[in-house]
Amino acid sequence: MINAFGLKIHEIKDVLQDEAVETHVRKTLASVLKHLGILDKKSNQIIDECLTRAKSYVYISQYELHTHQILENEGVTREVPKKLTGRSETIYEQIKPYLLSGSVLDLGCGDGKIGVMCTQDGHQVDLIDVYRHPNIDNTSLDFKIFEQATQVPVSDNQYNNTLVLTVFHHSDDPVKTIRESYRVTKPNGRVLIIESVYGVTGEELSEAEREKNKSFFSLNQEQQRMANIFFDHFYNRVIHYSIDPKTKVNVPFNFNTPDNWKEIFENEGFKQEAVIHLGIDQPTAPEYHTLHVLRK
Repeated sequence: MINAFGLKIHEIKDVLQDEAVETHVRKTLASVLKHLGILDKKSNQIIDECLTRAKSYVYISQYELHTHQILENEGVTREVPKKLTGRSETIYEQIKPYLLSGSVLDLGCGDGKIGVMCTQDGHQVDLIDVYRHPNIDNTSLDFKIFEQATQVPVSDNQYNNTLVLTVFHHSDDPVKTIRESYRVTKPNGRVLIIESVYGVTGEELSEAEREKNKSFFSLNQEQQRMANIFFDHFYNRVIHYSIDPKTKVNVPFNFNTPDNWKEIFENEGFKQEAVIHLGIDQPTAPEYHTLHVLRK
């Protein structure tokens, strides 16, 4: 299988055939489990059990279920929500300096918490996603639902700001989603994008951040993409396992490099005003993120 950009979608078990990638995965999983309060001895056991499952499954659905059960039995999944409490605040602080005054559409809004923070700063906010998160009812914000690869059900040129935060790599047709974000944004408005990327060296980060994540930077471009495939799947399909196909997070693995994203954005009519390297900024979802500030 190939993704939207014509690149091979590696099976999880094939990702771990690469020794350098497996080494990075093991080291990073240890860091994730430490962040979740799991002791080293227990952490090593959990990692061995998870990766044994990852290397030997017949059906990927079996790997997802059985590995989730391992994490559940060891109390890992119970700790994840506690550590996610500051995630929305972190993301909002990252995008806040680039928000224009006025209206905001959070396209792919998830739990809607970032939209709520926008309203607290005086923005008029609408939410939209391909599924309705249980927290949406607590936001008191207007919410619309739409299907993958269809037109967003809002008017042209409507919003001063459109947020597309870790959405494109989950989209079946990311270029169509980019075009939709352009369509709904007012002329001279902004689209703020956070994406999981690969093909980075860490040179834009502090020395401490480079050192902390040196195993990722030691990988070549394709190995970094493989690591993203593993962790995107692990976070969305294993940690946050769902038996209901309707609530499974879509994982088409449509990752790209920062430069390739810039080229796509500009081909679709945007001007990229800035790209900010956020690094591996989410300890429970350890992918390298960039923030792209686009002007229509």
